[in-house]
Amino acid sequence: MKLHHLRLTAIGPFAGTVEVDLAALGASGMFLLEGPTGSGKSTILDAIAYALYGQVAGSVTSDARIRSQFAQPTEPSVVDLVFETSSGIYRVRRQPEFQRPKMRGTGTTKEQAKAVLWRIGSPQLIPSVIADEVGGGGGVDAIATRIDEVGREIQRAVGLTRDQFTQTVLLPQNEFARFLRAGTGERQLVLQRVFGTETYAAVEKQLEEMRKTAKRQVDQAQQTLGTALARFTEATALETEQVTALDDHAQALRLEPLAAAADEHLAAVTTRASAARDAAQTATTAEQSARTAAETARTARKRIDRRRELDALSARLTADKPAVETARRSLQRDETARPVADILRRRDLAAAQAATAIEALAQLATTTRPEHPSLVDLLEADDAATALTAAADEATTAAGTLADLVALEAALPAREQKLTARRSTLVETTAALRALTEQLGARPAQRTEQVTARDTARTAARALGDARLALRTATERQQATTAAATQQAKVQVAHEQAVATLRTAQDRAATEADLRRRRFAGIAAELAVDLADGDACPVCGALEHPHPAGAAEDAVSPEQVEAAEKARQQAEAAHARAEQAHALADQELTRLREAAGDLTPETAKAAVDAATSQVTVAQQAEKKAAEIDATITAFDEETDRLTQRKETDGLAVERERTAIEEATRALTADSAKVTEARGEDDSIATRRLAHLTRARAATALREALRTRTEASTRADELAEEATTALTAAELTTAEDARAAVLETSERRRLEALVQKRAVDESRLTDGLSEEGIETTVATAEAQDSADAALTAATATHTAAQESAQEAGGLAARLGAVAERGAAARTVLQTATDQVRTVSEDAGVVVRVADLATGRSSDGDRVQLSTYVLMWRLDAVVEAANARLALFSGSDLELLRDTGARGARKTGLDLLVLDRRTDQVRVPETLSGGETFFVSLALALGLADIVMGEAGGVQMETLFIDEGFGSLDPETLETVVREIGRLAETGRVIGIVSHVGDMKAQIAEQIHVRRGADFRSTLSVTA
Repeated sequence: MKLHHLRLTAIGPFAGTVEVDLAALGASGMFLLEGPTGSGKSTILDAIAYALYGQVAGSVTSDARIRSQFAQPTEPSVVDLVFETSSGIYRVRRQPEFQRPKMRGTGTTKEQAKAVLWRIGSPQLIPSVIADEVGGGGGVDAIATRIDEVGREIQRAVGLTRDQFTQTVLLPQNEFARFLRAGTGERQLVLQRVFGTETYAAVEKQLEEMRKTAKRQVDQAQQTLGTALARFTEATALETEQVTALDDHAQALRLEPLAAAADEHLAAVTTRASAARDAAQTATTAEQSARTAAETARTARKRIDRRRELDALSARLTADKPAVETARRSLQRDETARPVADILRRRDLAAAQAATAIEALAQLATTTRPEHPSLVDLLEADDAATALTAAADEATTAAGTLADLVALEAALPAREQKLTARRSTLVETTAALRALTEQLGARPAQRTEQVTARDTARTAARALGDARLALRTATERQQATTAAATQQAKVQVAHEQAVATLRTAQDRAATEADLRRRRFAGIAAELAVDLADGDACPVCGALEHPHPAGAAEDAVSPEQVEAAEKARQQAEAAHARAEQAHALADQELTRLREAAGDLTPETAKAAVDAATSQVTVAQQAEKKAAEIDATITAFDEETDRLTQRKETDGLAVERERTAIEEATRALTADSAKVTEARGEDDSIATRRLAHLTRARAATALREALRTRTEASTRADELAEEATTALTAAELTTAEDARAAVLETSERRRLEALVQKRAVDESRLTDGLSEEGIETTVATAEAQDSADAALTAATATHTAAQESAQEAGGLAARLGAVAERGAAARTVLQTATDQVRTVSEDAGVVVRVADLATGRSSDGDRVQLSTYVLMWRLDAVVEAANARLALFSGSDLELLRDTGARGARKTGLDLLVLDRRTDQVRVPETLSGGETFFVSLALALGLADIVMGEAGGVQMETLFIDEGFGSLDPETLETVVREIGRLAETGRVIGIVSHVGDMKAQIAEQIHVRRGADFRSTLSVTA
């Protein structure tokens, strides 16, 4: 991957737009990104990471810092990066989300983040793309416009995740040194993210779950076996000793002996059940014979009772025969006369209806003649019905021709009134249109006044940024002024403390000197205490001691001198601390005075008040500009609305004027038509009503005539039908026919009597045809003999039945035991097979899971994921040591700790072998410089391995943002020389540092500076 060009707008401390031609800077293979601490050097790296991944480089840095605090509220922040990978040349443009003022009203609204990714077809197009001279097409195509799509396409093109990218391309501040000092858990997480080994951890988790599942399956299978065995022993009703033996086999998983014993018990149960079935069959055969004899005796007894019943029925039928014959004859006469009586009834009804119709026609003719005599006269015509129909049709047609004119005539007054109202409304609308035109003519001048006021307010509002900066500066100075006054008192206190401690130290020094002088003076007396003639003096060596010194009254002991010395040292230490505190307080006072400038608390407060006033004025102007801008927008919208309304009203006036003229012409024509159609009548409605009345009268006469004709014809037809029916039924008169018809209740009684006779006769015939009835003797002696035989047979059957039930019950119970035992034996066999199968399968799963999760007794008991990371870490350490040997002069070497650090053996801890002392050190004991180049070597080695693991991804650009200031000049030169060798392999190395010695060693440089307004600028030396 190679970076070509970076453009930032309103990013971090860069308020405006800055550009970096990374391709030109990398011509020599190495460049320096330099500037004071806090000026914004790391912002460049954050912007590159944000352009590619939508996140800044540092893991502890918030993505919110990407937007500049100096950006205008309505101005978006933009990161624009052109880069090249093996997949092609790309341009990515990202815009972070921000809060902008609402277009209308107050408050803010969120402007969503945006991202676009283009593919550049040719390297020759890069300059034109950077200059924004090439849009879509022409070899530059937008391949993603959504944030998620852009992220996927860039990761596909680069071949690295963000974590891998920040470990291989951007080595951000405080990040790669953390990997050296990290604890095992943190280093493991980093390696997992960088190398993507989460799959192995997932495999461990899956195998652990499989192990637990296998264990549960084994336990469940054994539990199922126990349940099946309990079911078998219960089903076969085994003795306690037998059950205990089977349980012992099951507990010890002796499956073959368990199966053999179960089969033996099942066979015994089956044999007992078979013997019981044979005994039950014999008892059942005896019971069937006794039941047959009892049924024969019972049948003989029932036949005697049946014959006596049939004899009684035959006697009753003989007695009822005359009455039944009479009923049959009455029913036959009713059946013949009933249809004739119905015809007679319909004949009489038709005659009455014909008389009514004749009377109705005569009455209608009488009432119609005064108004329509000609219609009544038509009743005398040969074809009166046809003549009346023609007269009705003629009158209906005449009325129909006038129907539309009736409505037209009725609507004329309302149309006249509506037309008058429309003319009045048109006059008012025309006047309103003229007023609207005058109003629109005055609006441009009003808008100009508003625009002028808004521009004036905007001009005043532009000073808000400077006013805020001035307020912040004034506030800081006021705070410094106040703090300086307070600090002055602290300096005075510290000075007095230093003077006091100095005085104390001097006093204690004088005391110590006096004690030492007195001590020296008293030493002679101490030496003289043990002197004797002949002994050499320890001072002068004389053997005679004529005047030995005596002990003084103020003699000082060694302990007193030692105590005075200690008191003097404590006083001097207290004085040194007081002097240091005084110096620090004085330095802080100097700093605060420099920050405060030449301001006094009063002038500082005045400056803050003035700056606050300026900010308030600018804020009010900004608010006023926004309010006027909203007013102008509303004014323009109102102007557009009024203009549109004017056009709409003008068209409406023209259309209404034309419509009124057309309506006037139509009203005149319709009035003439109505006058012509009215003739001599008062109105067309009156004329039409006369026609409708004549049509209704003709129709009524025609219908009355038709009703009379149809009724007379129907009466004649039914009279002839009645005469024919009487003759056919051999009835003399209508009265004879009506007399032969029975009442409904009587007819039903006679029908029931005849039907019951038929049923009884059928019952008698069927009963005599039953088996053995006809030959049965139904005497009292025969009945007594049959009762005795039935009693004896019943007693014999009852005894045989009890014996069969007892034998059958025993056979059923033993059979059920055998069936349940066989079923339970099948379940037991299934459970046995399951235990065998599950145990075999679970053994394999448990062995593999224990090996992968580090529980196996074989090997080092290392988890699979840790083992993979150990292998990766070995490769990283090997690659890092190749560079560390150059950085440290072969003094230091990285080792992977294969022992245990802490409570658990992990294999992922790092140690440093110091060949100068042949001691192994933990990373925490390294000095600042050693930590830097060991971390750098480790990071570069990690980068090499990650790129190799990522399919040989080539990263032609590398940024290092770490503390070069911790190196001595010689080591710094060695590190820069080694980084230069990396550049010779085709990489472009960007070093981020504020170390002055770096400027002399690297020609190509990016300079970042922060001004007095806290905004940063960027310049390039290439």
